[in-house]
Amino acid sequence: MDIGRDPTCGLVIDDVRVSKRHARLRWTGGGWHLEDLGSKNGTTVNAVPPGAGGTELRDGDWICLGGLMAVFQRLSATQAANLDSERLARIQTSAELRRRLGSELEPLDLLMRLLEMAMDVATAERGFVLVCGPDGKLRPEVALGFSVQDLWDERFRGSVAAVQQALEGRILAISDAIADPHLGKRPSVVAEGIRSLACLPLRYGGRQLGALYVDRRRPGPAFTALDVETLESLADRAAALLAPSFAAWTARRGRPAEGELMAQMKQRLAELLATV
Repeated sequence: MDIGRDPTCGLVIDDVRVSKRHARLRWTGGGWHLEDLGSKNGTTVNAVPPGAGGTELRDGDWICLGGLMAVFQRLSATQAANLDSERLARIQTSAELRRRLGSELEPLDLLMRLLEMAMDVATAERGFVLVCGPDGKLRPEVALGFSVQDLWDERFRGSVAAVQQALEGRILAISDAIADPHLGKRPSVVAEGIRSLACLPLRYGGRQLGALYVDRRRPGPAFTALDVETLESLADRAAALLAPSFAAWTARRGRPAEGELMAQMKQRLAELLATV
């Protein structure tokens, strides 16, 4: 089964990041394999590109199609029916959340509401939103759950590493950061005890506007594909609302962030992003 934007594909995905014929999912008799079809933005399985003959998919594998995330699951007929019901409920919830990100909100209020809703979806304890300034450098605009001490603890590097990956176009939604083959190798992630994290780029029209980051240190439910869809939908909605007046707003915000926490977060992020 071919996957792509072309209407003749077996699985049609209407997203500009996905090529007309992006990837192929095929049954080998013993399992499902995914291969890239020379797509423009690439395909990965658990952050690794498929080999020449494709990659065998296992239950729970994360698939990235040009930046669009999906999770592979083998379901029984009963599970599929339950998933359809859950998906319908989440679609309705997602639509309601998007409506709460209204065009009448001022940029800072919009970013704060985005952060609050993302933390709710991800059952997160803390988070922040970064915005690209006129000089191209990232600066924090809103944050929740962090203390000044958290920022200057060496363990904060793990959070910044996740931001760096998101800025490279990779949506992260990791239910067990310590077990992750990339982030879990960082002493900062292990020491911080981060159980789950999500980090998404804020982009519109090919332009990088910033990044959204949330995490949780206590045990909790694993991310589902529907959670990731909702987070991505919220990030896309916020970026679309910010984009028209983004340049003028960031120019007006060219001064240091207000408050001790935001000022120190700006300093700490600038330091760590330069070394990640």
